[in-house]
Amino acid sequence: MKKSKAPSNLINNKPINWIVGGASLITIYFNAKIQDPFNAPKAWILLITAAWLSGYLVVNYKTQLNRLPQTVLYIPIIFVFFNLISLIFSQNKKVAFLGENMRRDGFLTYFCFIIFFVAGSVFIRFVNIKRFYVFGLMTSLILGIYGVMQWTGHDFVQWSDHGNNVISTLGNSNFAGSMMAIAFILMFGGLFFSNYSILFRSLFLMAIVLLGIAILPTNARQALVILALGIGLVLTTWVSIYKPLISKVMGGFGIAAGLLAILGMLQIGPLKDFLYKDSVTVRGFYWRAGIKMFQEHFLFGVGLDNYGSYFKEYRSVQYPLKYGFNLTSTNAHNVFIQQFATGGIFVGALYLAIVILIAVRGFKALRAVSGEKRIILGTLISAWIAYQAQSIISIDNIGISIWGWVLGGAILGLSIEILQDGREIQSAIKPKNSTYDFRQQIFSTFFVGIAAILVVIFYRGESAIFQQRAAFNPSNQSQSQIFHQFATKTINTPLIDDQYKVMTASYLGGMGFPKESIDLLNKLYANDPRNLDTLTLLASFNQQLGKYQEAIEYRKQIAKLDPWNAENYLVLGRYYKQLGDKINMQVTLDKILSFASSNPISATAKSELTPQ
Repeated sequence: MKKSKAPSNLINNKPINWIVGGASLITIYFNAKIQDPFNAPKAWILLITAAWLSGYLVVNYKTQLNRLPQTVLYIPIIFVFFNLISLIFSQNKKVAFLGENMRRDGFLTYFCFIIFFVAGSVFIRFVNIKRFYVFGLMTSLILGIYGVMQWTGHDFVQWSDHGNNVISTLGNSNFAGSMMAIAFILMFGGLFFSNYSILFRSLFLMAIVLLGIAILPTNARQALVILALGIGLVLTTWVSIYKPLISKVMGGFGIAAGLLAILGMLQIGPLKDFLYKDSVTVRGFYWRAGIKMFQEHFLFGVGLDNYGSYFKEYRSVQYPLKYGFNLTSTNAHNVFIQQFATGGIFVGALYLAIVILIAVRGFKALRAVSGEKRIILGTLISAWIAYQAQSIISIDNIGISIWGWVLGGAILGLSIEILQDGREIQSAIKPKNSTYDFRQQIFSTFFVGIAAILVVIFYRGESAIFQQRAAFNPSNQSQSQIFHQFATKTINTPLIDDQYKVMTASYLGGMGFPKESIDLLNKLYANDPRNLDTLTLLASFNQQLGKYQEAIEYRKQIAKLDPWNAENYLVLGRYYKQLGDKINMQVTLDKILSFASSNPISATAKSELTPQ
């Protein structure tokens, strides 16, 4: 029997304000005055908003068990559990918990994603879906306006390494293009919402125009592909309301076009000249390395978000020969492979189960609903599919990924209402001014207090390294003490990213503090013996001090973690030459020639390392 729907005037809209408003703020916020202006502040907003949402979930815990289908609740919980297990087994637990430098996709981020996801499935319903679109419209307009400003050279931030490229609020043209394409799809679907006012739909159209103008100069092929895919799905959904047979034909054409687009991006088929980019080829190297990591660390992966610590060990020899010996990657550039490689079989399988769960319930609900509700649900599904499509060739960037999880939660929430396979009791969505609201505020405030402490600590670290870089000037030793103060502040900041400490060690050496630099590097090496930057600096500094045997040991350790780096072998051979070790000079030369004989570095190696 269908349950009666709670009157709309009793719906508590505060949770959806935090869910979608939080997602909007995460996407559009950045801070140009810290070391990581994009990912770090987005992670902070994610943490704060997820903490507040946790209060709603804790207060409604028993209600959720009664009203949600078991798979909707328990699969995400088990996913978090196995993420925690993988965290425990990770060698570098700091990276596993907080995430890789300039990525921030560790356990904490995914735990927050799951909070948004479950909250969306609990609180988002058709009666409050308009609030979803209010925040979606705001986000789309800001992304579009800022993108156009960057394209026309009127950016209010002078990015040192981006020029007039359209990076919007995401920090990268590919990320910006993909996010704006997803927003475009949501706004395009809104044009078909007949119950929305003309003013509202006019604003949708304005956002579409701005986003369209801003997407093109990003030159993000993936954005154009998912944009075409999403628009096609929205149109197919709309046509299905009036002409089901035609919609099936459109769907068939859409699937065929989608396959051709994917093949084109892989340099196959008639669309290859338009869609192929060399960056797709390089992703193949990332994917294969990730698959090898998973095969050799099957149960728990190499460690959450620890892909970068293992990439050079697992990359194929062709990669450094084609792209350079020191170029690396900190992500598989495929969210599915990333989950399996860094989290292992359980984390990867459960992530895949969540995606399948959303797809199955979403399409089941889409077939069961009609009219305006079908186009609303169809638009959300179209945008979610677009997100999943870009995640096949991209990383789990926080500013984009939050929408994948929010859209997934919204699809599940609407499917529960349509399919009525959960207990839609009125108390599940709380009346205003109820005692539960008071309890929610207590819990939310408590969780936010903890999150705020972490955010303050994170901000101090980001600010300290930013100030330290500004003060770093080896040619002006008069400000060495000012630099030293910032360096000390950086080192002493709790939970600061170890990569920032590596940078600090390098700067300390350049500013005339060699002992402090070496001491810091030794501590970092003891905590993380896989950090190639630490090893490289230790080798270089020891060589400068004339400690060639110590430098050789560090270079040999680098060779174990980066077996196809001919530049490292060349430097190692030079150390042997300095010591007059002709036997190891020849061994090192033979190693270089064994895989890099056609590379220009082989000529240098022959001239320098051939024993006389």
